Amino acid sequence: MSLRPLSDIMTRSLLNERPYPESHLNALRLTLFCFARFGCLAVVCLVLSTSSSAEERRPNILLIITDQQHAEMMSCAGNKFLNTPAMDSLARDGIRFTNAYVTNPVCVPSRISMATGVMAGRLGVLNNGVKASVPAEVDNNSLGKLVKRAGYDTFYGGKVHMCPELNPPDAGYDEYFKDQRDALPGACIDFIERKRDRPFFAVASFINPHDICFAYSAYKGKSIKGKQSVAHLFRQASEMPTEQLPPLPDNFRIPELEPDAIELYSKANAVTPAGTMRKVYDERQWQIYRWIYCRLTEQVDRHIGRILDALKRNGLDKETLVIFTSDHGDMDACHRLASKGRFYEQSVRVPFLMQYKGKIVNQVDANLISSGLDLLPTVCDYVGVDVPKGLLGKSLRPLAESKDIDHWRDYIVTENHTGRMLRSVDFKYCVYREGDLRESLVNMSDDPGEMKNLATAPEHANTLNKYRRYLKDWITSSGDQDAESFALAPDPRVTN
Repeated sequence: MSLRPLSDIMTRSLLNERPYPESHLNALRLTLFCFARFGCLAVVCLVLSTSSSAEERRPNILLIITDQQHAEMMSCAGNKFLNTPAMDSLARDGIRFTNAYVTNPVCVPSRISMATGVMAGRLGVLNNGVKASVPAEVDNNSLGKLVKRAGYDTFYGGKVHMCPELNPPDAGYDEYFKDQRDALPGACIDFIERKRDRPFFAVASFINPHDICFAYSAYKGKSIKGKQSVAHLFRQASEMPTEQLPPLPDNFRIPELEPDAIELYSKANAVTPAGTMRKVYDERQWQIYRWIYCRLTEQVDRHIGRILDALKRNGLDKETLVIFTSDHGDMDACHRLASKGRFYEQSVRVPFLMQYKGKIVNQVDANLISSGLDLLPTVCDYVGVDVPKGLLGKSLRPLAESKDIDHWRDYIVTENHTGRMLRSVDFKYCVYREGDLRESLVNMSDDPGEMKNLATAPEHANTLNKYRRYLKDWITSSGDQDAESFALAPDPRVTN
C-alpha cells in the first residue's frame, strides 16, 4: 500500500471529516508517515490528543440584532416595565456590557460599521439615504466573507438596510431569508438544526422594536397599514389608567444649555417628528409611547427565545457563541424626545451581550466598547482568522473570558451628520456643526441623565480643553477629515 492513500484514508477517518487548520493536517501526515514506517500507533494517538487540546473546536456563532433598542430596554438591565426572559438568559449565563456605544445612531451607517469594522463616515455615509463608497479591501473583508473563508456555513436572515455591496447574497452568506418578523425565527432554526460537518454562522436581524417609529402616526389617527402598524397597541394603551403605564423617565426635562443642533436637525416631516412631539405631546402621551415601546421589545424577545430554545433542544447551546446587540437606541421620552439620531445615551448606547457556556462566565462589564468597531474583530478572534489591517476596533474576547488586561481604551467616538460625540469613562463631549452653542460637556459619573451642560462653565475649562484635544487626536488617528471642518481647537491659554 502506498503512503499517500494510507495518509488520506486515515486523515479522513481520524478527523471524522471535520475541517482542521492546514498546520495540524501537516503534523498529522508526518505522524502517519511515522506510523507507516515504524508502526508507532501510539504516536498518532498522542499527536491527535495534543492537537485537539491545543486547537479547540471553533464555536458556532449566532449573531442577533434588534432595531432601535436602547441599553436599558431589558429587564436584566433593571427595567421593571417590561419582561425579556430570552435576553435575560443571555446575560445570566454570559457577559453584559453596560457601556456599548454605536458608531452612528441611525440604521444604515451603524449596520455598515458592524459588517465592516469601519466607521461608515470613512465610506461617505453619515446618515440614512446616503450612498456608500466601499473600497475593494473593505468589501473583500466584510464580516460574512471573512467567516465564510474561515470554513463556516453562513446564513443571514432579516433586516439588512446597508449598501448594495453588503447585501447578504454578495457578502459571503450561503443563504438569505428576507422576512424580518414572525417568520424569521423558523428560518433561522431550520438552518441551525441541519446536520453539518463544519460550524455555522447565523445572523438573525429583527426589525423590532423599530415599529415604535409609527407611534406618532397612531396618535394622529393616521396609522399606516400592515404589520408595522402599532394602532392596536396605541388603542390598548389609551384605554389604560395612567398609573398602569410606565412613568416618565427621571431625565424627562429638557437639559440646561442644550446645544442648538438638537432642534436645528429635527425634521417636521420625519416619520417620527421628534421636534413636533416635544411640543405637542403631554405627559400621558409620552407614557403611552413608552408602553408601546415596551410591548414591541417583548415581542422581539419572544422571537429570540424561540431560537435560543432550539439551540438548547439540539444540544448546541454549549457549542455556540451568541452575540446580541442593536443598531441604535430610541430616546424613549428622555428629554421629551423620541426616535434616534442624537448623542444622548438612550440613542447611542445599546445592549451588548455575549454568551458561550463554559467559556464566558456571568459578569457585568463597564468597559467602553464600540459595537460597530469591536464586533468584527471579536468574531475574527473566535473563528480563527486575522483581523483585517487598519481597523480601529478590538476583540472583546479577553474581556468576555476574564483575561487580565492592563489598559482597555481611553474613549470611544460616535459620529453622524450633525457632529461628533466622544465618550470616556467619566465625561461625554459633543461638538456640532451648527448653532451658537455647539458644544456640550457632561460629567457622566455625577449626571448620568445628561441634564447639565458644563461646556460654558469656567471651572470646567481644563476638562473641556482635554476633550477637544482627544477629538483632535481621534481625527488624526482615524482619518476623520470631515470632523476637521467643525471641531473646535483646544485653547492654548488653558493648560491641562
